[in-house]
Amino acid sequence: MKSIPGERGWPVFGHSLNFLKDCNTLINSMHERFGPVYYNYYLHTKVVVLLSPDANEFVLLDRDKNFSSRKAWNISLAELFPNGLMLRDGDEHRYHRRLLGAPFKAKALEEYVSLMNSDIASTIKGWQKNESVELYPLMKQLTLDLAAKVFLGENLVKEADAVNQAFVDVVDASMALVRHPVLGLKYRKGLKGRALLEDYFRQRIEGKRTSQETDMFAEISRVEDELGERFSKQDVIDHIIFLMMAAHDTTTSSLSSIAFALAKHPEWQDVIAKESALIEGDSLEYSQMPGFTAAEWVFKEALRMYPPLPIIPRTAIQDCEFQGYQIKRNDMVHVSPSFTHRLDTIWTNPEQFDPMRFSPERAEDRNHKHAFIPFGGGAHKCLGIKFAELQVKLVMFHLLRHYRLETPKGYEMPYAPAPIGKPKDLLPITLRPVTNS
Repeated sequence: MKSIPGERGWPVFGHSLNFLKDCNTLINSMHERFGPVYYNYYLHTKVVVLLSPDANEFVLLDRDKNFSSRKAWNISLAELFPNGLMLRDGDEHRYHRRLLGAPFKAKALEEYVSLMNSDIASTIKGWQKNESVELYPLMKQLTLDLAAKVFLGENLVKEADAVNQAFVDVVDASMALVRHPVLGLKYRKGLKGRALLEDYFRQRIEGKRTSQETDMFAEISRVEDELGERFSKQDVIDHIIFLMMAAHDTTTSSLSSIAFALAKHPEWQDVIAKESALIEGDSLEYSQMPGFTAAEWVFKEALRMYPPLPIIPRTAIQDCEFQGYQIKRNDMVHVSPSFTHRLDTIWTNPEQFDPMRFSPERAEDRNHKHAFIPFGGGAHKCLGIKFAELQVKLVMFHLLRHYRLETPKGYEMPYAPAPIGKPKDLLPITLRPVTNS
């Protein structure tokens, strides 16, 4: 077996501080020094980093059942998002994923599109015009409102600020170095946010179970297996909190990256606007989604350049081998969408924004089945891929029917890739009204 190169880093902290500062820069610098297989340390945890499409396939498909998703994510999320779908393994994961699949099937997705159209249109029309606005908070509020309507079947009015802040605090706490409830620190705020969310959802479960409502919360509360067994109340709470976080935080990340890319490349605003003009009426319906191809390519290209999750962790549950390197039981293993998405062996001019790379003629994402992994892969591939795509297309449809997006000359988005990618400056964008919109 070949020895895995690498280093421990600083005493106690290892490479944690550099990871928190900019995990992508850390990964790139370690790759330059040690190559596509190396180890380093985060606090007291050894991490083996594998940087290639073949490595993505080895880890995410996990044909030999070498890895645990639960053990890896539990290190940072056990108290914040306990027993979310991503934090389950094996038969338990398959069972829960199967029951959670119903709210993401075509019929349900079609209903969600109908629900979201008018809310997106009215919200976007009300945004401030002709002045620089911080677009990230606007997108975050929009996606939270949409998640509330689709997932919960209600509008968050009085509770909106508290619920939104709770999600922010829980996500921020996932990156905290001090993981004890010390007054004034991130982790304590995250635990308080989690408690608020648990209480909010627990109060509503019985009402959802006895209702005829078709929102996702109601469906998950009522779903039964072949023996008539339902999720426990705690299972329902764990799943809906995790799904709500994934639905509005990761989609906000994607929409912000898309808005930045479109503002920097206004020719793609024109392409999408022309496609939008061919669609009759003021809404984009579910049946029309397949024809909205330019928006899909832009979405994928933004995910390539700015994946919401920069790394995907697993924990080895047995000794195993990758390309002659031995990975030992209990080693943490990371693969990196951010790194793989910019490999020049896969992508033409990978630093350039070029949605055409996803066109049928080029299809660069098919150069390797695991070259493009913004939603993970294998058994844990994101359940909400289609929902995210539909929501993003709806926002782009309405946004570019009403506005041109502009950034200051020479502006580059300062980007924080972890825990979930976001613009550090909240993305200043000027919204210029489209004539006759």
